[in-house]
Amino acid sequence: MNGDRRTAWTWLPWLGAAAAFVATLQTADDVLDVPLTTTPLVAAAAAVPLGLITTLPALGWLLSAGTALAVSRAFEVTDGDPWPWPMVHGVVLLALLFATAFQPLPRAGRAVTSIALPVVATVATAFLFAFSVPDDLRAGWTVGVAVIGAAGIVTARLHLLPALPAGPAVPPGPAVPPGELPRLLRRALTTTVADWGPPPAVSEPSAVAPWVRRFVPWLAAFVIFWTAIATIEASVDIHPLLVPAAGLAMALPAGLVDRHPLIGWRLATVLGIVLVLLGPPADGEYDGAWPVIFQWVWLATVFFVAVRYDRWTTICVWAVTVAAMTTGSGDNAGTSVTLIIAATAVAVIGDLVRSRRSTSRDLERQTELSELEKARRTVLEERSRLARDLHDVVAHHMSMVVVQAETAPYRLEDLPDDARAEFASISGSARQALDEIRGLLGVLRGTDEAVALAPQPGVEQLTDLVDGARRSGVAVELSTTGEPPAALPGTTGLSAYRIVQESLANAVRHAPGSEVTVDVRYTETAVELRIRNSPPVDDGVSGAVADGVSRAAASGHGLPGMRERAAVVGGTLTAGPTTTGGFAVTAVLPYRTTEEHFA
Repeated sequence: MNGDRRTAWTWLPWLGAAAAFVATLQTADDVLDVPLTTTPLVAAAAAVPLGLITTLPALGWLLSAGTALAVSRAFEVTDGDPWPWPMVHGVVLLALLFATAFQPLPRAGRAVTSIALPVVATVATAFLFAFSVPDDLRAGWTVGVAVIGAAGIVTARLHLLPALPAGPAVPPGPAVPPGELPRLLRRALTTTVADWGPPPAVSEPSAVAPWVRRFVPWLAAFVIFWTAIATIEASVDIHPLLVPAAGLAMALPAGLVDRHPLIGWRLATVLGIVLVLLGPPADGEYDGAWPVIFQWVWLATVFFVAVRYDRWTTICVWAVTVAAMTTGSGDNAGTSVTLIIAATAVAVIGDLVRSRRSTSRDLERQTELSELEKARRTVLEERSRLARDLHDVVAHHMSMVVVQAETAPYRLEDLPDDARAEFASISGSARQALDEIRGLLGVLRGTDEAVALAPQPGVEQLTDLVDGARRSGVAVELSTTGEPPAALPGTTGLSAYRIVQESLANAVRHAPGSEVTVDVRYTETAVELRIRNSPPVDDGVSGAVADGVSRAAASGHGLPGMRERAAVVGGTLTAGPTTTGGFAVTAVLPYRTTEEHFA
């Protein structure tokens, strides 16, 4: 959200600057005696600094004040206006003066950024007005400028207005060093003028079918062609023989907007200039130098360029488009002004669409990496817990081996010396194995907190586990078939307990309100487990949380751990949705002696 706000703060001033440019373009000659060829420069001097009001207002103020001084000295006032520059220029200058107190030039000292620079800007602007406005208005405007500057300083110091949102703009990225700007602009201008290849590929799949994207633009171009040749003479006074050629030139950009939007924009821009040169506007039904259908095609090409190309290319395309549209401002400049404002709007909207797509794509990629990392971390944590469980089980039996090997010479009479040496060797090997297991466990534990020592659970504790789940509100039933063998390995019993425990936890998380059945079956070679749960209860809350048992279980991170548990004892585990909408986990854990397991 913060990035979205900052993007708006960054782009909206430039949209306002475009509107100020158009307004000044049409009103400059009402205030100043300025040649027609110089009017765009005067309009740019008045409007461009406004785009810096939320990012570098002090720099914008410096540009606005400097160009105001230059304009007041270069041109004569025609109608006695109190300001020797266009009204928009004066308003922009005062707005930048007020904003300078909030965000002065970067990398300046604390005192300069807080007080000194806004005071200097206020005094300089007051002197500019004092030496530029008529004598009878000098005192009023000098005081007024001082009041505006002081109001900005007081407002900033007392935090009466919200500050510019912190954080990177969307899409996030490093700031462009000033030294890189010429290179970026040259590359963007080269792309704008001389790039004839396809646009950058879109990485995310489109919801529109490929055949639609290929043929619909050309179908639209066919419609535009017949519409253009029927209406072009109502806007432009050209020779009838040129009407079909002009209609074809208007239709081609529409067919190229998807595969070659930049080429289509070039055709539309060149045609916009050529139409003005072909003949004067006709005294027909439509005003302006361009047919209405062509205006829409031109704007569409600007939009598709902004969506497919980078921001610097979009800026160059927008600048060239605005310059081309000013050629149509003659006696009736309404169409030109409207087109310039519309071109600015569609360029901004197209760039925001591109930025949003890029941000969404990066977010999806980051989310995917986070999920993979989470799954990997869960598996590693489960392996660490499994290693600790194995240590507790194996260490118990190895300790018994050590005790039996060391006490055998005292329990058995008349043992030969070689038998005593063999028992001593067995005891030493068992102790060495215990030391290595403890060392490996220490590495796996890392800096984790010490694990409390306690007997590891097994199949004997399954009843207690189910009873605990019932006390927690889970509807669970346990059925047991057969009896566990007397020599059931501890690792097999521990794996069976952990699998049932994780299955119950998954049922509670992903299928709230469901009924769970735990079937345990002891055969001659293995213990078989089947844990099933019914579909979740759709009560409006739990149903929304579940959102499908199969999908939740498939994307969870408990199944890898259960498969690791089964694989440790040489067993298998399968999991998946049932035909009734529930979920089932089936595990087969063979009986193995410790020697067979570690052989």
